[in-house]
Amino acid sequence: MSRLYIAPIGSDWMERFERTVASPVDLSDIELPPALEDKQEVRIWGTTEGQQKRRYFTAMETGDPILFYSDGEFFASGRVGATVQDVSLGEAIWGSDDSGYIYTVTDYEPISITPDELGDLLGYGDGWHPRGFVHVSERAINSLLTEYSSIEEAFQDLRSSEPTTGPSGPDDEGGSEEEGDDGRVHTEIQWYLVQLGQQHGYDVHVAINDKNRTYNGDRLGEDCLDKLVLPGFSDAVTNIIRYVDVIWLEGDAIVAMFEVESTTSIYSGILRMTDFVTRVPNFAVDMYIVAAEEDSDDVRKEMTRPTFETVLAPVEHSSLQFLSFGDVRKTYETVEAAGPLQDVF
Repeated sequence: MSRLYIAPIGSDWMERFERTVASPVDLSDIELPPALEDKQEVRIWGTTEGQQKRRYFTAMETGDPILFYSDGEFFASGRVGATVQDVSLGEAIWGSDDSGYIYTVTDYEPISITPDELGDLLGYGDGWHPRGFVHVSERAINSLLTEYSSIEEAFQDLRSSEPTTGPSGPDDEGGSEEEGDDGRVHTEIQWYLVQLGQQHGYDVHVAINDKNRTYNGDRLGEDCLDKLVLPGFSDAVTNIIRYVDVIWLEGDAIVAMFEVESTTSIYSGILRMTDFVTRVPNFAVDMYIVAAEEDSDDVRKEMTRPTFETVLAPVEHSSLQFLSFGDVRKTYETVEAAGPLQDVF
């Protein structure tokens, strides 16, 4: 993935953004172009036509991350879905015959990032803020890659700044008071996986951005590895997996890796795993995407995307599997009651 898009939203367009992106819009009464015929209810946005915008628009690919900006803040994020150039569609949706470059938005999440925060990563000067629809330049991406191993990794870290639904109550178990429900579930499942790894004699590494999260009064990184040291692995490989939610190790050998997905986003965890096996295709490791049982179909659908399948199919020694939150909780309860298991999962 080589592109990151930025889309400023003018104050006079915020109502339309709320109506068609923040909330999915029903397009069943609109005559749709072939590219959108199967998308009766979608999040959809667009931009006005122009030579430079056309260049940005035609470079868009499904899955490219996009950040939305308004009134001094990057307030939302998502990914590019389908794209279509159709002035009449812009007229039908927003009443604007100028909005001909149109794209659907998937994996939508609110965020809260200042221009200074993003500008520092991209190497921009003080006082920068976006002035038009763009994809970030190669030079700015190179600046970002001095801090992150990939655009995807940076995108996920930026999304971790999303606003919460409010502080937890005094009787709530789980993470810090700033975490929303999804954050508490994510931390809970990470904590179980840390405990299970340690109960079975493994060294455990927690994602570097999660070590100080707490659950039941325990810090996730407590008694875990301070640093991920993997002899024989390049810095690029280590940088990819140091953000994996939980890793079990036996000595300096990775036994299992777990990505916990408690929100609608499951793309990033699979991408991180496939990035890893691409770089070390002969390495044997069990990899798990851990999510709610009701999301199992979506997770498996993502796993079979051609983008991922072409990477995973030739790999003989590693596996990528779905694991439900219920499986993790039940296994933890079993181990607490009866002791370590021969096969954990």
